Amino acid sequence: MSQLAAQFQRIGELALIRKEIPELGDHDVLVKIDTATICGTDIHILAGHQPAKPPVVIGHEFSGYVASVGKAVRTVQPGDLVTVEPHIFCGVCKYCRIGKEHLCLNKLAFGVHLDGGFQEYCAVPEKTVYRVPASVSPSVAALTENIGCCLHGVDRAGVSQGDHVVIFGGGFVGIALAELVRLRGASRILVAEPNGERRRILERRGFQAINPLEADVNEAVRELTNGLGADLAIEAAGRKETAQQCFEVVGRGGTILFFGVVPPEHTIEVEPNDIFRRELTVVGSAINPYAHHRAIQMLDKLNLDELITHRFPLDRIGEAFETARRGIGIKIAIQPSGGA
Repeated sequence: MSQLAAQFQRIGELALIRKEIPELGDHDVLVKIDTATICGTDIHILAGHQPAKPPVVIGHEFSGYVASVGKAVRTVQPGDLVTVEPHIFCGVCKYCRIGKEHLCLNKLAFGVHLDGGFQEYCAVPEKTVYRVPASVSPSVAALTENIGCCLHGVDRAGVSQGDHVVIFGGGFVGIALAELVRLRGASRILVAEPNGERRRILERRGFQAINPLEADVNEAVRELTNGLGADLAIEAAGRKETAQQCFEVVGRGGTILFFGVVPPEHTIEVEPNDIFRRELTVVGSAINPYAHHRAIQMLDKLNLDELITHRFPLDRIGEAFETARRGIGIKIAIQPSGGA
């Protein structure tokens, strides 16, 4: 039986095609996709800034209902609402064997190397499938992978009670990171975001948001911190300018978290003596190791429904990507089966 799928053919080309639904192995689960959301990584893949293995169906943030299972599957059954942790690790390289699977030398990902969520059905191994509580909608369940990434980032940042935090970028991950650092005890959170609607959403949620095109972010941080600088600066916009600015707003003993994906051809200037003198900590955050289960537990605590601002059927995926590229709304959803 064939299905509709959005396949990444080559840089700049995403094609709607018909392809066969794969047969299941003994340990596989066939998921009928309810919702798959567009991530910045998907946009980077199409632009040629993120490695992928075309031709491949992209989309790595997705949820759906179990359609069928292989004969050895025990943890889910047809009809279950599930979300998928989209990574496959080799299990035998150094990093897999020291508890850092996310740094696996042979890692594969659904939606990057293997067919992912921008299709009507996706076959995945049972070990990547997680059941979702009845209190969570399918659309919100699709955000689990992204929230897991944010949890890992907050873990890496080491947020402490009473910290002052500055976040560059108020898109989905910027908002999610703000919510999570607040839950960890941050006392003041400032988000720099030029998009007016995103700032309004942040302010409704109780965060201070400023327009960096009109206000001096450095001055705002000085006022927020009595001139001391932020305890934590998070780059969540994926821009070299904001990556550079993190070093300007962070205070002595502070931490800088690079979470956004700055295109690999971009560089910034860093003075090693500044890191030494102020005892700065600079960390990166890659994917979501051992965070998917925890992320599911957080879904109904983060008020995520309002962040899914646009929904498109699969046959309008080109329009959906253009909406995402233009920065309209927050999270853009593709719903191949009509959605819920």
